[in-house]
Amino acid sequence: MTNDYRDAAREVARDTRWTIFRFLGVGVLCVGLLAALGFGLRLTGVVGERIVFEESIQRSSAVQSAIAADQAVLAQIESRLASGNLDPETRANLQAQAAAARVRIQTMENQR
Repeated sequence: MTNDYRDAAREVARDTRWTIFRFLGVGVLCVGLLAALGFGLRLTGVVGERIVFEESIQRSSAVQSAIAADQAVLAQIESRLASGNLDPETRANLQAQAAAARVRIQTMENQR
């Protein structure tokens, strides 16, 4: 009985090794093809496009918000410049701030 068991165990081990080595290449090939397919879909933008789209909408919103904030600052500065009772130093400072706000607005508009 011991000899029969050992012979059967050897046969099972040999068949198992043959099966593993027979289908290992096919398994690796399938995994490789699926990885290449996923990489190709991601590269062309078919997969993951929604994330890029959402981020571009968020960025566009942030740029619009920054432009609106700087335009509000510019309007505030221009209303203060419109008053006639400013000393020359304050007027020069406000004009410099207005120029800086215009530059920020122009820069943000160019980034749209």
